[in-house]
Amino acid sequence: KAWHVHKEMTLNNCVIVGMIKLVIYDCREDSPTKGELMELFIGEHNYCVVQIPPGVANGYKAYGEKMAIVANCATMPHDKNEIVYIDPYDNDIPYDWRRKDG
Repeated sequence: KAWHVHKEMTLNNCVIVGMIKLVIYDCREDSPTKGELMELFIGEHNYCVVQIPPGVANGYKAYGEKMAIVANCATMPHDKNEIVYIDPYDNDIPYDWRRKDG
């Protein structure tokens, strides 16, 4: 499920079942971390809450054999007009979502 950016909402994601690969990319113009990318593996083997501020692109996919359930404690109700969707493969984000074995 990648990529998307929230204009106003702050996400607070945690994985309650399974594992995911969560990737975040800072595309905020005024941010000191603009252009930085972070890949996290979170879930039942690494429980944590990841806060993603507005303006940061993010996406995730299940990792491993098991289904994953992601819980998001957002700072506002869902509003389809405040989300920007970005094609996972045709974009300027320096990340490749294709599977890598090895």
